[in-house]
Amino acid sequence: MQENGVNCGVVEWVDGPWPPVLQRCLCKLWEMFHEQNLGRVLDKEKFEKELDKVKTEHDRELAKLKIENDKLCIEYTKLVEDVSKMFDWQDGRVDKKVNQKQVEEEELEKKEVEEKSRLEVQMKKLKLADEQRCVLQSQADIIKNTRKAMKDVEVDRYLLKKEKAKLEQVVAELLKDGYGSKEKLEQIKAILDS
Repeated sequence: MQENGVNCGVVEWVDGPWPPVLQRCLCKLWEMFHEQNLGRVLDKEKFEKELDKVKTEHDRELAKLKIENDKLCIEYTKLVEDVSKMFDWQDGRVDKKVNQKQVEEEELEKKEVEEKSRLEVQMKKLKLADEQRCVLQSQADIIKNTRKAMKDVEVDRYLLKKEKAKLEQVVAELLKDGYGSKEKLEQIKAILDS
């Protein structure tokens, strides 16, 4: 550089190159620096994962504690009401009509439950009676149909007997008069006999 600050176009280091040992040491230091930074990044990621895990576990425990706290609050409120009722009863502040009304309501509920169970039993009995009626009606229909079928069979049998008698008479007349061959007539007779 010139004195007035104008660049002459030639720039060189005033110092010479570093010795190779120093260059290796600096490279090694840079590698160690980068490894250290990478380790920090990995440690940070691991820490964040552990932190997330702890947070979710903490949230779960917090939810459980809130539920348990709600239950305890409800139980506490009931206990406070019971204790106040007990003190009111001891002090004679409880109205007898209120107690009597509670007793009447309980009796009414018991009667309703008994009536409901009685009605259920009656419904079951009615269903059973209806089923029995259906079974008896079915049996009566079966008997009626069987009797009708038997009458039809008897009518058919009677008609067949009449036809058989007529055929026997015709065969006898044919044998008497000598018409036809005896073999055919005997076959007809055998068929009629069976």
